[in-house]
Amino acid sequence: MWEAFLVGGRALRFAAVVVALGFVLALVASAAGLGGNAKAFGAGTTLTVLSGDVTVRHGSGDFAPAADGEVLSEGDAIRTGPDGRAVLTYFEGSTVTIEPATELAIDSANSTADGGTVVLMTQSVGRTWHVVTKLITSGSKYEVRTPASTASVRGTEFQVDADDATTTVTTTEGTVMAHVEDPVQPGTAVDVPVTAGTTQTQPRNAPPAPARTAPEPERKVTVTVGSTNTLIVDPLGRANGVTKDGKVVVQTPGAQVRREGDKVVVTLPNLPDGKLATRVDKKDANDDTDVNVTTKVEEKGRATVVDDNKAVVKSGSDKKSAGVELKRNNGGTTEERQLDDTEKKLLPAAKTAIPQAPSRKSDHTASPAPSHRAAPSAERTASSAPKATQGAEATRTAEATRTAEATPKPTPRLLATPSLPATPRVEATPRTEPVTKQEAPMRAASIMSIQETQSPEPNAKPVTAPRKLDPATHTPKPTHRR
Repeated sequence: MWEAFLVGGRALRFAAVVVALGFVLALVASAAGLGGNAKAFGAGTTLTVLSGDVTVRHGSGDFAPAADGEVLSEGDAIRTGPDGRAVLTYFEGSTVTIEPATELAIDSANSTADGGTVVLMTQSVGRTWHVVTKLITSGSKYEVRTPASTASVRGTEFQVDADDATTTVTTTEGTVMAHVEDPVQPGTAVDVPVTAGTTQTQPRNAPPAPARTAPEPERKVTVTVGSTNTLIVDPLGRANGVTKDGKVVVQTPGAQVRREGDKVVVTLPNLPDGKLATRVDKKDANDDTDVNVTTKVEEKGRATVVDDNKAVVKSGSDKKSAGVELKRNNGGTTEERQLDDTEKKLLPAAKTAIPQAPSRKSDHTASPAPSHRAAPSAERTASSAPKATQGAEATRTAEATRTAEATPKPTPRLLATPSLPATPRVEATPRTEPVTKQEAPMRAASIMSIQETQSPEPNAKPVTAPRKLDPATHTPKPTHRR
């Protein structure tokens, strides 16, 4: 019977360790948001450097020069200098053009188990231009948080300008909901719809401001290309148009791309002076047909300038190209000059990126600097947890403790805290002998710490009185099972 007591006590302690380990894993799963709309896939975000000074910060590291084509992940941030420009391409196809003097952090970029997508950002300062793919599921999100408001969309094109004092959202296509906290009524918020062609400027800590009609651009350039594919590269290196495989690219803030039969029409607002390049992919190796290109420049209060006499693109090696230079004269009117063959060879090529396919969080490595990565997913942490074996009890306990200490704390999110998922119920292993009073508090504390509202099981065995020691041997007196 004494041997049975030792075996039973060891089994109890082993069960307690298993319950404790389950508690640790439950906390990890809860912190990572598993369950319900769980993160099933992690996804990388590709950074395309267009020009100038662009730096990135991985996790809690320092800002360092960015590499063109670098893959970023949750917790990373991008900063552009006075001449820096870059484009983010998210896994689901949405793009963000980052203009000079801007700082943008990637709070979340993942795919959920139900096929939804979640992309959340924080823009502390500067200008960004967003082209968002249509969100399919109701749980999908695309949000940009700024000091004054949060822009939330479900598939649209819009621009965000932010600083410490104000945030301005301007919509080109679709509708953006500007989520504004109302300081007059603490704890409440107002969603201000910003529809296509309107803009909304929201001062910080002020009542929600209404949207108004967006001002007309000072200069608008429209390029019409007689081909089903073309990319127009503006004077600042931003590409717009339709690729050979049919993908629409819109990198210039406020630009619009549309198909009209076998033509592509690209409208570019507020372009500066400089060279405008037109690139067309050949249909095949034998495609030597010239393509007509018409460039129209409209300016406020001035005559429209149309260039359609020099609208022939000569065939090149693999692409057809044309170029025109825009320049205001002393009278303030824009003049167009067609580029010669030597100048066309020096024109910049369009820079685009292919979206990174989502991967299992446990397999995802999104950056060349792993030492500064954001916290790993709960799935990866759970897979690395030690499995229970029949080794020494002290080893099992130490391993469980190390796993709990090594589990990274979740990065605080700047968005409103969602409701937490229900805590999973932990089913206890049926016992073969009654629980003693010394063991009962430990068992009760383990279970209640996981689910404090769990009610007692209706068929739970009663707690027996502690066994008395034999005064002669100081060992427990044998007891008989009923």
